[in-house]
Amino acid sequence: MNCKTCATETKQIAAKTTFRGASSATKCHRLECGHAWHVSTPATGEAAGDNPPTPCSCGEIVTVNALLVAGRQLALAKDTLTDEDFRAWAKQVLEALDGIPAESGAPSLVRSATTATKSAVSSTSKKVVDLNALLVRAVNAVS
Repeated sequence: MNCKTCATETKQIAAKTTFRGASSATKCHRLECGHAWHVSTPATGEAAGDNPPTPCSCGEIVTVNALLVAGRQLALAKDTLTDEDFRAWAKQVLEALDGIPAESGAPSLVRSATTATKSAVSSTSKKVVDLNALLVRAVNAVS
């Protein structure tokens, strides 16, 4: 799917139907880049050309998506990433993941995130990658 914000082709990590009516259905597409888009399609099978994608507004997922976007930007800036920037973002990630359930049998997302942020052997850029992976899992958990 093409992300309308990044203007690039990106992988979809989750999708959820948010509305289904007699004349149309709306699906929320969550993308690997961290953005999410609602796409409405007519129920008759016609093309969705007249219904352009709109930005996602689904509750807690908006917060997780924003953190994932910020995390992707931090990962790209790994050479100039400061500990202060990482700590501020990581604190928000921990707050957002608190209460989002993990997959069955897996440790909680917030526990995994806490462990990742406190790792003494991982570089800051590795911690960013690990937290981004947990944010992707959170997107899937709330889908």
